[in-house]
Amino acid sequence: MRVLLIKALDDVFKTVMLPLREATDLRENMQNAIVSFKELCGLSAVANLKQCILALSPRLTGTDNSPILLFNLAEQYPNLEPQGLLPEVLKKVVTTYDMVIQTSKTLLENFEGLYDRILQTQKAAMEFHENLHDLAVKEGLKGRKLHKAVESFTWNITVLKGQADLLKHAQSEVQENLRQIHYSALTCNLSKGAPAGGSSGSESKSRRSLEAIPEKATAEQELTDGES
Repeated sequence: MRVLLIKALDDVFKTVMLPLREATDLRENMQNAIVSFKELCGLSAVANLKQCILALSPRLTGTDNSPILLFNLAEQYPNLEPQGLLPEVLKKVVTTYDMVIQTSKTLLENFEGLYDRILQTQKAAMEFHENLHDLAVKEGLKGRKLHKAVESFTWNITVLKGQADLLKHAQSEVQENLRQIHYSALTCNLSKGAPAGGSSGSESKSRRSLEAIPEKATAEQELTDGES
């Protein structure tokens, strides 16, 4: 956020500083956890979680073809549960996967509040848009300083819209990642309680779990309203 030297507007923009920082931290923590998990799978950062679990699946099965680790699909955020003693390399897999789940859960649980705060600030700031020139003049700004205040206002609005879009994209990314975890676990016969090839019961349960993940259906409309 840039300072405009227009008190009423600067006070509005100040209210969103902490939410912006929190949103950035949530996104970066989630993305860093996923990159670390992909590295353990032996894949690059561009791979998706479905590819990662498929690549990892042979290491999650013992010599007798029984699973060493199972994904508990009864949970909204599926845990990776050991089925016995684990070698150190698989302990690291569990720890890294747990971080993926924890950061994903934290992002989804905090998404709505942060997203709303960013949109509300954008909307509140845009209410000053038509009278921006007059406000600047009342604050004693003119010439280059006035021009800079207008540029800074445009910059701040662009930042707010961009950060809202990035947070919305991160929410969608987490939801897609959870879907990939569910169905990859079923495909690889690594889902807790599911028979070979998965079952319609397990699949419907995992679907219900995913449907429970909050998604703000009107978010895009609110973003559009905020720009008007």
